[in-house]
Amino acid sequence: MARSVRRRPPLLAAAVAWSAAGVGYLAAEAVAASGFPGYGYADDYISDLGVPGRSPLAAVMNLGFVWQGLLFAAAGVLVFKAGCRGRALFLALALVHGAGNVLVAVVHSDAAADGWHVAGAGMAIVGGNAAVVTAGLSLRGGYRIASVVIGLAGLASLLALAGGSPAGLWERGSVYTIIGWELLAATAVFASSASKKNSQGSPSSTSGSKGSSSRS
Repeated sequence: MARSVRRRPPLLAAAVAWSAAGVGYLAAEAVAASGFPGYGYADDYISDLGVPGRSPLAAVMNLGFVWQGLLFAAAGVLVFKAGCRGRALFLALALVHGAGNVLVAVVHSDAAADGWHVAGAGMAIVGGNAAVVTAGLSLRGGYRIASVVIGLAGLASLLALAGGSPAGLWERGSVYTIIGWELLAATAVFASSASKKNSQGSPSSTSGSKGSSSRS
């Protein structure tokens, strides 16, 4: 019990980071896309939104990349501190995902060194989805199944992207799995924490603890 209590603050902080990362990323993408005439989610690459001179709100999208990457990496550190199963591998993959997102934001797809941009995108997508699968394999029950399926779906979408169009659809299929898992994981942690607080504060548990105290 003491160990689970010590775990709770880092996991709650990780849940806050995941939810802020996911919502912030989606908001940045939507804002950047709204300022890009003729941009289509199904046909155009996400990275196009971050190219200065091509995308009017490129700075917003690049901030979204950095925001997502840094918060996901920070959540990985918090999961490691919480002592969860598979924490070392999850942290390593979270750091790869974070570094990849920052690289995507710094080196744009139209740059002379666009190979670095492609490498960053690969790090972000593979690292993030592999982290999701790792999280799933470290758990039990429905959440385990959901996490593994989400992560594998993201990796499958990446393979489909390499095979052809619609590029925007397949790329988002490989990115939104990470975002979706973040929001799912955050919701699960918040719900678990609320459930524990309610059970600890219920009259039966309070009277039970008082009774055990009087007997001791």
